[in-house]
Amino acid sequence: TGRAVMSIRDNVIAAEAVGLNITKYKLITFALTAFLAGCAGALYSHNFYTLQASKFDYNLSILILVFVVLGGIGKIRGSVIAAVVLVLLPELLRSINNYRMLIYSIVLIVMMIITSNEKTKTFISANTAKFKALFKREKVKEAE
Repeated sequence: TGRAVMSIRDNVIAAEAVGLNITKYKLITFALTAFLAGCAGALYSHNFYTLQASKFDYNLSILILVFVVLGGIGKIRGSVIAAVVLVLLPELLRSINNYRMLIYSIVLIVMMIITSNEKTKTFISANTAKFKALFKREKVKEAE
């Protein structure tokens, strides 16, 4: 089922040409995600004394969408990292209250530029690999 859903995500026409029942797998995916969202909502509701629709407004929906888009659609690790960064950043900037939202919006714009540009992605991945290799060499030297 997982491979079928991934093939539908990648190319619907090719998945249908292979003989997959697109409607069936989309319904399975929808039902599973609705169930998981319900479980998450039930667990999240324990944080509040009372539940009100006003606590789940438009801004919260946009914030969750920004977590997913900046982290990378379909990448759980990236979404978790983006969520952690975007939740902690306003708290870390609370001491400079006048410029907090300005810095927050600049960081958001920079993250969007970095995650959407292929040249930037390749530059970061190449330098990350170099940094990891350098870090491993230093670990080996310390062990000796």
